[in-house]
Amino acid sequence: MISVVIVNWNSGRFLERCVQSLREHARECQVIIVDNASTDISLQLATELDSTLTVLRNKSNTGFAAACNRGWRTAKGETILFLNPDTECFPGSIRCMEQTLSRNRTVWAVGGCLVSPDGKPQAGFNVRRFPTIGSVAAEMFFIDELRRVYRRKHLDTVLPPDAVDVDQPAAACLMATRTALSSIGGFDEAFYPAWFEDVDLCLRMHKRGGRIQFQPQARFLHHGGYSLDRMARQDFLKYFHTNQIRYYRKHRGLMAALHVQKLITLGLLLRCAISLAYPLIKNTSRKKSAGIFWGAMKNIVTSREIWT
Repeated sequence: MISVVIVNWNSGRFLERCVQSLREHARECQVIIVDNASTDISLQLATELDSTLTVLRNKSNTGFAAACNRGWRTAKGETILFLNPDTECFPGSIRCMEQTLSRNRTVWAVGGCLVSPDGKPQAGFNVRRFPTIGSVAAEMFFIDELRRVYRRKHLDTVLPPDAVDVDQPAAACLMATRTALSSIGGFDEAFYPAWFEDVDLCLRMHKRGGRIQFQPQARFLHHGGYSLDRMARQDFLKYFHTNQIRYYRKHRGLMAALHVQKLITLGLLLRCAISLAYPLIKNTSRKKSAGIFWGAMKNIVTSREIWT
């Protein structure tokens, strides 16, 4: 059996569409929704659509990692698909992932191909290499933005014809065996409320000798960005960069984490300066935009929770 675990937090009608696609194309799967204390009607819409759903309600927002852990530990299946609520599966995609996973016992996890509403693969999102200090510098000093422009201009987003080994596919659509999850203890719940828990999970699988593959033939519509739309920009910067430093502290040691902290601090100061000249955030004043980056920078410098 395949169990699908969906972590929901105020996802609106996205969850309903996700469940509808599973009803149409994956009826044989057990579908588990772990709700992180949503206050909207997303869970109501989904349960009205399908009464066979397994619903686990958290009294508070426990974070993505903790909700995923509760989901897969409750699941009946030996194969677990973690699926974001803002995705919709296409016919045969889940079965394709399961077949890819079962071909070889050394493959511990498989990522599906996320496509935009226009049908194009989401370049730069489906598959990523494990981050390095150099990649942090490229991110914070806009080098990555120049690379994205180059990719769009030169259309170097051709997908492989079949499954290939990768570092880390997107956790928005990630299938793993129960054995693999059990062997590494599942997601690390210290990465709260989200971001970098999936990178950490994939790296720990690799360290234990497991392979992870990307299957381009298993396609899923991915709307993307719903959680960011429900979170203040300064909160996102705080959580993202805090977990980014935590990741380096865990896997690369204290000195690497300190280097990353400095790069993030300088990058946020640069954004603060630029936003005073031109607002980087739509519909905000220069002063407000600069204040967001300044506040995020202060949090990174003074936060103690990064080092715990």
